[in-house]
Amino acid sequence: MKHSLMAVAVLLGSGLAFAQGSVGKGVDPDKAVPAQEQKKKAAPPARPPPPNVARLPFTPDSIREVMNYHARDIQDCYEEMLATKGNKVEEGRIQTSFTITPDGFVRNAKVVKQGTTLKNERLHECVVSVLSGMNFPSTPDGREYPIEYPFNLKAIK
Repeated sequence: MKHSLMAVAVLLGSGLAFAQGSVGKGVDPDKAVPAQEQKKKAAPPARPPPPNVARLPFTPDSIREVMNYHARDIQDCYEEMLATKGNKVEEGRIQTSFTITPDGFVRNAKVVKQGTTLKNERLHECVVSVLSGMNFPSTPDGREYPIEYPFNLKAIK
């Protein structure tokens, strides 16, 4: 009985190695890396989850925390605009305005012309889209809060 179990284990083990492609000409099965692990190494670092607004108090610090998290998305909008400009690097500022509703959603997001030096309509639309998708902690008093927030943008890639 022991001999038949040993044969099954050896057969299963070599079948698994063959299925993963680690047995073949010029491949050392001990040094072969499964395809899933190769993908993990090539992937960029994972983005941390957004702030848990259900657990945050409504304070200037929590608003700043949410804005800092989404600043990466705003930078991506800017980098996308730069990609269409070719070699012309344009740095500048986007002044935004929006309202945080009592339940923490964003309403009336827009780019304010005064104070904005980057005059690209596509960039403005992307920034408004990012702002509109943000969630903040609920307001403690059931009021709406108007926010003005600047983004100073420059190439980093």
